[in-house]
Amino acid sequence: MGVHAAFIDFRRTFDLVDHNILLNELAVMNINKPFWLWIKSFLSGRVQQVNLNGTLLIHCNVPGRSPARLCNISHSFHSDDCTQHQIVSVDSNSNLQQSINEVNNWAVLNKMAINGKETKDMWISFTDAIPEPPRLRIGNELIERVNVFKLLGVSFQNNLKWNAHVEEITRKANKRLYHLRKCMKSQLPVEVGIITYQSKILEYASPVWAGLPNYLRDEIERVQSRSLRIFGLEKYYLPPLNERREEAISREVDRFMNDPNHPCHSVLPKLINNQYNLRNIDRNRNNQYIILLRN
Repeated sequence: MGVHAAFIDFRRTFDLVDHNILLNELAVMNINKPFWLWIKSFLSGRVQQVNLNGTLLIHCNVPGRSPARLCNISHSFHSDDCTQHQIVSVDSNSNLQQSINEVNNWAVLNKMAINGKETKDMWISFTDAIPEPPRLRIGNELIERVNVFKLLGVSFQNNLKWNAHVEEITRKANKRLYHLRKCMKSQLPVEVGIITYQSKILEYASPVWAGLPNYLRDEIERVQSRSLRIFGLEKYYLPPLNERREEAISREVDRFMNDPNHPCHSVLPKLINNQYNLRNIDRNRNNQYIILLRN
């Protein structure tokens, strides 16, 4: 099994959104009429202006609507990008190019444009049984295939490892130690420094990437150790960051296990009940070992 993913970026989303198309789409969605009228009022005859050295810059900062859902392709949308992926089994082929074509047609129809240079393609597979699909295209433009892509602040690799993400967050965290040194030079209470440190801990989306091997886990723990040394504190003054991440994972897993409507609920493996009594088996084996030793 493999996963074919496309990270689509739309060019100048906020500037290109057509207000009339947006209002029509909202009407088709049958949203509450007073709310629709409020949005219409907000978009009609209103602009955002920024004064830069006497020059007024005008922006139409409005959200864009997502393209329609396509068959067997999973989507996630934000205001200026769209992520698509398809699970490709051994006996099937990737249909992601067809999906890209549909998104591009939607963009043209709605007066939007896909940014081909910022759009990326990734293939994730650990078997040679599935041939690598051809690189995707937007029209005649070939999309770059990448091994690492940063999506919503998390760096994903095509080998499903977290080296790139840990390297990025530790690099940023080490730069932010400057704030802690400023706290000490200002002779602020240690408690203020600790609060400052905890506000800078980079644990964003940790339930996704927290399952780390020891060597990556230790890289993150070293950041905390350096931070505590700035305050003259032992590294055991605060609980290990790994414990915080494990608690976050437990909370998130409990949440989607107990919520049938959660997007992750459908991918949970089915519970299997068996009648094996492992405790009795172990006791019988231990008794056999004792008899053998006595003999």
